[in-house]
Amino acid sequence: MSAITLEAKKRELGKKASKAVRNSGHIPGVYYAKGKEPIAIATTFKQIRPAVYTSDTHIITLKVEGAGVMDCVLKDVEFDPVTEEIVHFDLLGIIEGQTLHVEVPIVLKGVSKGVTIAGGILEHLMHRIQIECLPASLPEHIDVDISGLEVGKSIHVGDLKVPGVKFMVNSTASIVAIHPKRGKDDAATATPAAKA
Repeated sequence: MSAITLEAKKRELGKKASKAVRNSGHIPGVYYAKGKEPIAIATTFKQIRPAVYTSDTHIITLKVEGAGVMDCVLKDVEFDPVTEEIVHFDLLGIIEGQTLHVEVPIVLKGVSKGVTIAGGILEHLMHRIQIECLPASLPEHIDVDISGLEVGKSIHVGDLKVPGVKFMVNSTASIVAIHPKRGKDDAATATPAAKA
């Protein structure tokens, strides 16, 4: 698990304070941890960018001026609906021995034989998944091997096995599926049946 260092300053809480932070060219955020008071913080786009624009989950070493150093993970990010700029972020503190509830990316590994051999169409239905685990078991992402997946088959959450990780999603939810290709041959065979 790779780490990212994020430097921030304490700020005032509230909508007015958040607006003032944005007007100064900074991004407001909040650090939360179980059993601790939330810390309202502000940082720059340059600082928060590596934690937001990534395909992996990272441990963040948060350095807050006047509040010390804390390990955490990115819990949530809010984007402006028009400009898509980051307008707010939440960080979840990591406390040894306490479980984390976080969302991690799903990465497909391999090439499905249902696609390469049978010409099926791959549909990646779930790109991120909610998990529960201890800090030591936190994965950067969840690997899903699709090399043996055939046409008409799918992989569900219940098929995943990651040591120390509990999936907080219905076990029947589909992650990826291979569908039959619909082409000219299908259309040609379907037309006479429709006329009969």
